[in-house]
Amino acid sequence: MNSLQLRNCLALFTTGITSIVSENNSKFTGITVNSFSSVSLNPALVMWCIDKKSSSLKFFVRKKYKYTIIFLSNKQKNISNQLASANNQFDKKFYNSIISNSLGYLTCSLHKKISAGDHYLVLHKVLKCKILSKKKPLVFFNRKYNS
Repeated sequence: MNSLQLRNCLALFTTGITSIVSENNSKFTGITVNSFSSVSLNPALVMWCIDKKSSSLKFFVRKKYKYTIIFLSNKQKNISNQLASANNQFDKKFYNSIISNSLGYLTCSLHKKISAGDHYLVLHKVLKCKILSKKKPLVFFNRKYNS
């Protein structure tokens, strides 16, 4: 098995799309993540993965930052694409627009970063959760968005 074969096989697993946003001194940086998973209800922990070579890594593995994990609706494909690009820093007004059009979000703090191959597993402690709508989710299957 080579990495392309593995990648093609893993593309057959449907995932939801989240935006992870870090905030430090009213500066916001976001990334698109489909590796999100719940870990524990007690204590409330969630996780996601980030490539060790990510240009945004420094914004997502610091204890002093605030983090929001946003569950994107099927109307937010443009947000997902933007935050998957280098154009991923923005102001509070844009942050609020992502939140207001989403399904809901989690407010978190960094719990632990674990090295795992070419990625880090990022564990967050959930501090608050909010359900905003019953819109359809943005999902990813076989390298394409679906809803």
